[in-house]
Amino acid sequence: MIVENTQNQKKVECLKALSPFEKMRGLMFRRKIVPILFDFSKDGIHAIHSFFVAAPFYAVYISSSGEVVDKFRVVPSEAHRQNSTPARYLLEIDEARASWFNRGDKVMLYARMENAN
Repeated sequence: MIVENTQNQKKVECLKALSPFEKMRGLMFRRKIVPILFDFSKDGIHAIHSFFVAAPFYAVYISSSGEVVDKFRVVPSEAHRQNSTPARYLLEIDEARASWFNRGDKVMLYARMENAN
């Protein structure tokens, strides 16, 4: 998946957590922070934790209309964090690229297209 901030044209290629196992695992047990996009199917409040996560990361919550509605830093071993405004998507992202996304930004989500040769 590609998440693109339409205001600054920054793009992040990310994994998409599809299965219940992938959603449960998230960043747990990974050696480094890789961008992961979660789709919760509808806007709501979605809690996360950071047990067994190697490093701090940012949680960027995106509404079904494509607006960044919440963003916060998460440190390893936090028991419970959640968005304050309903959101459909969650982008877990490394600290270096977190500055590319801010509350109020509009984003587009699209599948990565392979060249057909």
